[in-house]
Amino acid sequence: MASKKSIGKSKASKGVGPKLKKQATGGPGIFSNFESAKFSNKRSWIWSSWPTDFKKTMTVFDRLETTRKMRWMELNAGVVREILANMAMYAVGSGIKPKARTGDSMLDKKYEEAFDEWASVPCDITGRFNFYELQHIIARLVYRDGECFPIKTKNGAGEPCIQLLESHRIGSNQSGAPPPNEVDGIHFGPYGKPDWYNVIKSDGSSRRVPANAVMHVYQPEVASGARAYSPLQHAINNIVDMLEIVSLEKFAVKMNSDVTRTITRETAQFDGAQSDFEAFGMRPQDVTGNGLTDPNEASTFIGGKILALAPGEKLESFVSNRPNQTFNGFIEYLVRDSVAGVLPYEFIYDPSAASGASMRLIVAKADRVFQHLQTVLMNRFLTPVWGYVIGSKIASGELPSCEYWNKVVWTTPKRVTVDAGRDAAQNRADIELGIKTIGENCLEEGENFNEMLRQRACEARAYVDAAKEFDIPLWMLIKPTNVALADITSEEPGEEGEEKDEDVDLDETEESDETEDSEETSEPQDEDE
Repeated sequence: MASKKSIGKSKASKGVGPKLKKQATGGPGIFSNFESAKFSNKRSWIWSSWPTDFKKTMTVFDRLETTRKMRWMELNAGVVREILANMAMYAVGSGIKPKARTGDSMLDKKYEEAFDEWASVPCDITGRFNFYELQHIIARLVYRDGECFPIKTKNGAGEPCIQLLESHRIGSNQSGAPPPNEVDGIHFGPYGKPDWYNVIKSDGSSRRVPANAVMHVYQPEVASGARAYSPLQHAINNIVDMLEIVSLEKFAVKMNSDVTRTITRETAQFDGAQSDFEAFGMRPQDVTGNGLTDPNEASTFIGGKILALAPGEKLESFVSNRPNQTFNGFIEYLVRDSVAGVLPYEFIYDPSAASGASMRLIVAKADRVFQHLQTVLMNRFLTPVWGYVIGSKIASGELPSCEYWNKVVWTTPKRVTVDAGRDAAQNRADIELGIKTIGENCLEEGENFNEMLRQRACEARAYVDAAKEFDIPLWMLIKPTNVALADITSEEPGEEGEEKDEDVDLDETEESDETEDSEETSEPQDEDE
């Protein structure tokens, strides 16, 4: 008995090989310790490539196909157009404007005026868009195509200008194998730094542009990628499905509304009897021609369509329960999933269900998204353009040079908020306490501090001059609530021979008298006395 047990045990031990033992302690397939990594017949297999550098994961076909569909949806999907419009409107607005930081206020003003003069007129190579319009276009392209490629160049007169290329203009040559280290139109050096970009011309030929002349504007998400994709690419299938479902639903509603009445009769012929028309309030003598016997013509004055059925036939109108709350909820799910990771659903689609506190959170989250896009534009487009334009003008002798000629900060549009009055009151309190400066508040409000300061000075001088011209007190023209009346009057005490009035505190006078009396009676006395 013991021998049989030992034999069985030895056979069992021989059946478990080292490979199976290794799998049982954590391996691929059903032996994985991670439930998410196990094979299962309860869910479908996810068809994707094994992890590798993203420049290999996203192929040229993937990029072009997602770009093609995104451009189609920009034209046909309202939710996509709303997102793109919001990105441009709230991130760029009337334009992100520079504020020089050379350390010299007079030089700052010269640099800003020179740049504004260049930016306010068409400054692209086509002569159609100014600098602020290019900002709008780029903001939309970053979310539609995922990227764009502004190039620093010069026009025929040798002046600096921008050539804006969309994503399809950067790629490998259509014929022949690309050179080594080129990935989808970008040639990388040994450490992954771009050397040049291959620009595809309209005639199919190409030219190489040095990397220092190209500004690749996109939102970085991975470190191993070469090209970028639209942040909305995950929504493509959802939006296409939604458009198709809504289209079919609209067609079903039209079909159901097309047939209005049915008649069941013993014969299939429409004989035009008087009773047939009296049922609809019509008289046979009101109709001429063959309108009484032609059902198609009869429908022209009865309204809708009338069908004559054969004996035994019965046509029932299809009563549709669509669209209904279930259908609306399904569409809402598709929209929510489409905009997830981009902007809050309530911000771009339906804010009606959000409460006050929830809406503040929603707007704050959307504001962070817009600020992130503004930072991308500043780092990858605006600041390089400032350096290129100001540097070109310094090199040509139009502007004087200084050590910090390339230092600049950018004034963005006023931040989106649902509590404008509350935020304004808080800003005033922060400024009074010294937590925030007026310059910082101007940046948040989308204003230029120097321009605001000069404007206030001009207005203050205008108030003073007007008060003197019409011989009226200054406080009648301007009376700030946080400034004492004596501080804004134009008349100083003691002018024109008047004696200066001083306020006398009677309590202090009495105290001083008592002190003098006590000093007079508190002289030291001799001990003998």
